[in-house]
Amino acid sequence: MRIAQTMPVKKFFWLTLGLFGIITVLTALLAPMLVQRFYPLPVDQGASWYYWQLASTSTAARISYWLGFALHLSVVGYLAFRAKKVKPADKNGIHAYTVKLLVSNLVFVVLHLVQTSLWYDGLAQDVPIWVSQGSVIVMLVLILYLMIPSRGLFWGKRFAPPSHMLAFVRTWHGPFNMLALILTFWFHPMDGNWGLLSGFIYMFLLFTQLILMNTRMHYNRTWIVLLEFFVTIHGTLITVYKDNPIWPMFFFGFLAMFVFTQVHTWKIKPLVRWSVFGGYIILILLVYGFIRGFNHVYEITFIPVALYGGALGMLLVGYLWDKLAKKKPAAPSKVA
Repeated sequence: MRIAQTMPVKKFFWLTLGLFGIITVLTALLAPMLVQRFYPLPVDQGASWYYWQLASTSTAARISYWLGFALHLSVVGYLAFRAKKVKPADKNGIHAYTVKLLVSNLVFVVLHLVQTSLWYDGLAQDVPIWVSQGSVIVMLVLILYLMIPSRGLFWGKRFAPPSHMLAFVRTWHGPFNMLALILTFWFHPMDGNWGLLSGFIYMFLLFTQLILMNTRMHYNRTWIVLLEFFVTIHGTLITVYKDNPIWPMFFFGFLAMFVFTQVHTWKIKPLVRWSVFGGYIILILLVYGFIRGFNHVYEITFIPVALYGGALGMLLVGYLWDKLAKKKPAAPSKVA
């Protein structure tokens, strides 16, 4: 493909974001009219209930979202497998599979919009909500582990993580994140309300990261931090949209990851570090002092405990793995 031979990765990056941006605008404008006949939706039945699903679904709907998911995963999975073995001819460029991954993902995004307008329901009818939410947590934990060599795990204290686990995560984080992302994408209907739309914007950013595999932009630290941080925006907006008073749990929980870890991706002065921390504490005092109540302040620890706990668990398993690997006797050399 000629575009793969001539376009720098940064231009392709902005082109990709622009195309997903057009789809986002079209979804916001068209989806409310296309899905109006499916409303009102069933009443929310609690934490285990998915907010955007019909009371029951049809066989045609079930075939549509499972087939869409399976084809999306198969096509993109095949292209990603091939792309993993190819590097751009120019280190600042892209390769043919970068273009193919963009086109295929755009096609399936449009197909999902059409599928939503015809049947509305997604995988949420058959897949527990914790699968979608849990996959995002695992994805964020994997990023935390991968970034340890360059920024550490907490307050910028860098160290070398266990090598066998690091190699394992580098090899398999792509396939897992691809499965998690495509499953989550087909889990939700492409409804155009601003709550769900914030989630699709996040998914499109993550699709962009998938599309850019084996290019320099895929490893850009500022871009990676944006991908990590955007969950703070989406998690807060979706909770506010549902008129749920626990939105500070998501806002301050995910924001803690930025304050204590992500901001240390860059070399910043101590004054900046402490200013970010101070602003975080002031926001907590204001929100929990005047809106949420200090009796709920403990909830801001839930998300950091899950994410740091996952990363620490991987470190422990990794150290054990390295220790066992050192004890394993070397294979006897062959005698000629």
